Amino acid sequence: MAKRRFPRRKRLDVDDEDYYRTYTTLYDEVIPRIGDLNVVDTTCRDGEQMPGVSFTVEEKLEIARRLDEIGVEQLETFATYNDSDRESARLIAAEGLSISLMGWTRPVAEEIEDSIMNNVDAVAISIATSEIHLKHKLKMKRREMMEKMFSAIELAKSHGVYVCFNAEDGTRTHLKDLLAFVKAGKEAGADRFRLCDTIGVLTPASTRYLVDSIWKEVDIDIELHAHNDFGISIANALAAAEVSEKFPDRPIWVSTTINNLGERAGNVSLEALMLNLKRHYGITKYKTEKLFPLCKFVEQASMVKIAPNQPVAGENIFRHKSGIHQDGVIKNPLTYEVFTPEEIGTHRTIALGKHSGRAAIKYKMEELGFESNDEEIEVLRHLVTKISEERKSPLTDDEFGHLVLRVRSRGAHSISPWKTYE
Repeated sequence: MAKRRFPRRKRLDVDDEDYYRTYTTLYDEVIPRIGDLNVVDTTCRDGEQMPGVSFTVEEKLEIARRLDEIGVEQLETFATYNDSDRESARLIAAEGLSISLMGWTRPVAEEIEDSIMNNVDAVAISIATSEIHLKHKLKMKRREMMEKMFSAIELAKSHGVYVCFNAEDGTRTHLKDLLAFVKAGKEAGADRFRLCDTIGVLTPASTRYLVDSIWKEVDIDIELHAHNDFGISIANALAAAEVSEKFPDRPIWVSTTINNLGERAGNVSLEALMLNLKRHYGITKYKTEKLFPLCKFVEQASMVKIAPNQPVAGENIFRHKSGIHQDGVIKNPLTYEVFTPEEIGTHRTIALGKHSGRAAIKYKMEELGFESNDEEIEVLRHLVTKISEERKSPLTDDEFGHLVLRVRSRGAHSISPWKTYE
C-alpha cells in the first residue's frame, strides 16, 4: 500500500456554515495529524465471539461486500475450525473484492495451513504474552512461547502470505518482554505486529507510550486491537493513530467491529472510528454514507440491537425530542447535529413526545401534509405531552396523523388521551 500522510483541510471562516459541515470544533488546529492509517475489521471473528452472535455463510459474505464498498482495507475472519468458517473464507475470496482477507489462527501448523488452503491472503497468528496468561492458561515458559510463535511465522511466510503476529494480553506484558517478542517476530519475517489490549486496560496516554516505545525499537507496522471494557477503546485507537505522525513510513492499523460487537464490552466501533477520522482528522477515503445501512444489516444478522443512544448508528443521533432542540434543528440542523444524516446514510426524525414544542407540532403537521393553525397546534401539543408521558414513548407519524384527524373530527376537548388509541 502506498504510504501517505493525511493533510490538514483548508481553513474556513467560522461564520460560514460550510465550516460546521467540515469541522467538529473551533479547535481542530490543535488535533495532531496522523500518518498512514488502515482499518482491519474483525466483526466476522471477534464480533462473532460475542455470546449469542453467530453469522451464517451468506451473512459473512454480505458483510465483506459492504466493508469493501466502504473502502476498509482488510477483513479478519475464522477460516478454519469448522466447515462454515472454511466455506465463508472461500466464498469471500472468490468474490474478487479489493479488501484483503485475513484468517485468524493459533500458532499451530495444521491451523495455519488449513487457513491458507481456504484462500486467505493474510494470516493473524495469536499467542498470549503476559505472565498471567503464560502461567495460568498456556502453562508455558516465555522462551517456549516465543519459539512456538516464530516457527509459526516462518511457516506462514513460506506459503507467501501476509503475516500479522499477535500479542494477546500484550498490554499487560512487561515492556522489555514485549519488545523482545516484537523484535523476534520481525526477524522471523512477519509484516505486522498486533498489540492486543485484550481486556481493555489502556488509556490514551499509555497507548501513546507503548506504540511510541515499540516503534522506536522496531521498524514494523503496528496494529492496535483495543477492547472497550473501560469505554475508551476508540480514544485509545485515535491516540495510537496520532503517534503514527512521528513515524510516517510505518502504517498504523486499527482493529474494529461493526456496532461495537465483540468479547465483553466489545471492540473499537467501525462507524464511530470512521466519523472521527473524517470529522476530526480530515480523512475522507472511506465512504461513510454506507455505514448506517451496514450497521442495520449487522444488527439484524447478529440479533444484537443497536442502543438508541449509541454513537453514530443509534436512532437518537438524528431523532430530536426536546422542544428547544427541535426548534433549533428545524431552523438549521447544524445547531444540534455535528454531522449530517446523509454522511452516514440515514435520515432525520422529529419525535413528538413529552417535551415537544409548538414548532415541532407545526413542522410535523406540515411534513404529513396537514394545514395548521395556532389553536389546533396548542391543543395537539397538550395531547402529545399527555399521551407520551403516560405511555413513556413518543408518537409515531401514523399515531400523530390519527390524532390530528380525531381532533378535527371530534373536537379537541372531547378527546381523552388515554382513549385515543383504544
